Amino acid sequence: MKQRIKVIGITGGIASGKSTVAEMLRSLGAVVINADKICHHLIDTKEIKEKTTKRWGNHIQNKKGKIDRDILGKIVFSDKRELLALNKIIHPKALKQIRSQISKLKHQDTTKAIVLDAALLVESKLTDICDTTLFVDTKKYICNKRVQKRPRWSLREITKREKFQSSLREKRKIAGIVINNNLSKTKTFNQVKGFWNQFVINN
Repeated sequence: MKQRIKVIGITGGIASGKSTVAEMLRSLGAVVINADKICHHLIDTKEIKEKTTKRWGNHIQNKKGKIDRDILGKIVFSDKRELLALNKIIHPKALKQIRSQISKLKHQDTTKAIVLDAALLVESKLTDICDTTLFVDTKKYICNKRVQKRPRWSLREITKREKFQSSLREKRKIAGIVINNNLSKTKTFNQVKGFWNQFVINN
């Protein structure tokens, strides 16, 4: 009898290393669904583009006619009502795609486990479709160091965006497993591998 395919969600703060942990799980045999990439693709589809430009104007488009995510981000992360409006436009279709991908993967013999890598996993209620959730625990100063290496966002922008996310305490409380990502990558991987062996291989 085939073992039931588990869905693993990953949560944590901005620049905490969620995608790094997702890639570690991929290296062990998991299939990773990147919810952010799905949303980035959807935002340039005809229907979503029409709805976003209708609400926020054509100035949110770049010279190529695509939605400028930086401009849109500054708008929605300055007013919670605007963020809720954007989520209302994108999330139903994103959730539909995620559920569809999970359903297909569960019917494939090669699938060992499915990892859901989503920045707003808790906020979007995606934890409801996960069998367990990993919280990537990283100290603030380490996250800030990582942010400074990213040219796209400033620390000020990160602080602003964090105000629109669930608190780290809430995310940690929801999670079934905590991954300490404050030490070396090897030590983080050892924790991830231990989780994998217990939750996927031996369960």
